[in-house]
Amino acid sequence: MAKFDSGVIAAIKARVDIVELVRRYVDLKRAGGRWMAPCPFHQETKPSFTVHPDGYYYCFGCRASGDAIDFYCQINGLDFRDGVLQLADELGIEISTAKADPVADARRRLRRDSLKMHGIAAEFYQSSLQAPAGEIARNYIETRGLSPETVQSFGLGYSPDDWHALEKKLRSCRYSPEMAAAAGLLMKNERGNIYDRFRGRLMFPIHNLSGQVIAFGARTLTGDDPKYLNSGESPVYVKGDHLYGLFQARRTIAHKKYALLTEGYTDVLSLHQFGFTNACGVLGTALTPHQVKRLGGFCSEFTLVFDGDGAGRKAALRSSEMVLSQGLKCKVVLLPDGEDVDSLLQTQGAEAFQLLLDSAEDGLKYCLKTVGQNSTREIVEWVHKFLESLPNPEWKSAIVSEVALNIGLNEHELRSRLRVSGKVSGTRENMPENCAGAKRRVRSSTRGEKLDRQLMRFAVRNPQYVRDLESRGMGEALSTQFALGLWDKMAANPDSDVFPELSDLEKRYWVECRVKGTDSEEEVQREWCEMCEHLERVRLKHQQKFSIDALRMAQMNGDQAEVARLLQLQQEILGRLDEQH
Repeated sequence: MAKFDSGVIAAIKARVDIVELVRRYVDLKRAGGRWMAPCPFHQETKPSFTVHPDGYYYCFGCRASGDAIDFYCQINGLDFRDGVLQLADELGIEISTAKADPVADARRRLRRDSLKMHGIAAEFYQSSLQAPAGEIARNYIETRGLSPETVQSFGLGYSPDDWHALEKKLRSCRYSPEMAAAAGLLMKNERGNIYDRFRGRLMFPIHNLSGQVIAFGARTLTGDDPKYLNSGESPVYVKGDHLYGLFQARRTIAHKKYALLTEGYTDVLSLHQFGFTNACGVLGTALTPHQVKRLGGFCSEFTLVFDGDGAGRKAALRSSEMVLSQGLKCKVVLLPDGEDVDSLLQTQGAEAFQLLLDSAEDGLKYCLKTVGQNSTREIVEWVHKFLESLPNPEWKSAIVSEVALNIGLNEHELRSRLRVSGKVSGTRENMPENCAGAKRRVRSSTRGEKLDRQLMRFAVRNPQYVRDLESRGMGEALSTQFALGLWDKMAANPDSDVFPELSDLEKRYWVECRVKGTDSEEEVQREWCEMCEHLERVRLKHQQKFSIDALRMAQMNGDQAEVARLLQLQQEILGRLDEQH
């Protein structure tokens, strides 16, 4: 992976207002000198998520923490590299890496051009909807009962029934047909001919969480097959990674802490139009782990809405398994026979749909009922297979307990049948490797770690003293691996932003230190004096130990002059140590 130039990270941080960035996803409210909201990374009702205008966020509940780039990556389900690239694209910042990478540079240019071409295409389709040729699409929209506000909010458009309409538009913007084909907007056949991918269709733009158009769904208006045609994979779009309408729904989902997940494009549009603005939809494929992870960044509970036929029931089972396997909660709504979300809302209204939501079935119970059909053996087989898919031992323990309660079996008996007693334990031995917070709490009783935390707390909160601390032997005063590792990074970057160089655990500790109140100038000076005294005491004790070792050597060698000098030195060290008490 290419390492970003430090100037890129600094430029992004200088350009991004973390408060405005977080506001895209959660409803922030001012609380003194900071902002607060319910945490978007775990389920809660009282706000414990804080954003500090100096560039950091911290949750006192789940301990999620970091800077603006970390938040952007975590909320969008991106790794650090992709998060930096997307933010830089949004901000118009040129990316350079510490080592030239022509392939990566070409890929980055193609991605940037693809986003621009998709934006041009979206505007072209929207203008075509209002043109005379777009009457067929406008008539269809009217028959579906979609309001002008909904059409505008989701950016619906029309692709003219012409083999080269979009191609001509992109040419006029200086994008070649080959570039547009590489972006997935045009098609190239075996003979090398290039033509518009979408023709004579109602267009549904698909946005990323930054609001950029990255793909399209398209419904035929001329009877051509297939009825729905979706964008293929491209430099900006990966199938199974995105959800239709999530960009529009993200604020409501973060506020309500649960999402409605359905299938069709028009189902999502109708739900929003009827006030269910926490709705989004899967995109032509079965629900994927990536989609669950992306949606799970906003909430921890989903309500899955599917048709009541056989295909809908199977889809509800697969989706429930997928959500539960990620440690999230879900409920299931099966629509009455012959109805879809859109038809139900249009004919019976929001009240009828709300009644279905109110009576939604718990996702785990739905799975057990569907796979079991009253057979305990089939249920146990399903649970055994399902548990194998769970990555977290603590989730397995909770699932087994809940299953036993729902099927009327003694929990001990069920565990015996599953023969996974070593896999469903919730004891500390099975604690996941990433439970760093718990590990730190277990170790925090040691005196050395307590001292290290006091020293590092001052250094993190007062980086202007890093050079002075280094000259006074800060590294010699630390004893734990965590503190030494963090200090080495700080000492190596005394005049620059060290935060991007830190590990996730170090970032969490850094932010915890920075967010807990502000020290007055008098408090800082008092603590600095105490730090200096402690570091001097450590230096003297190191010198004392060295002199004792040297004294033994001098006595063994019979060097009486050196023995006398070292005895005198020890007396001076003892005197200076006594002065400090």
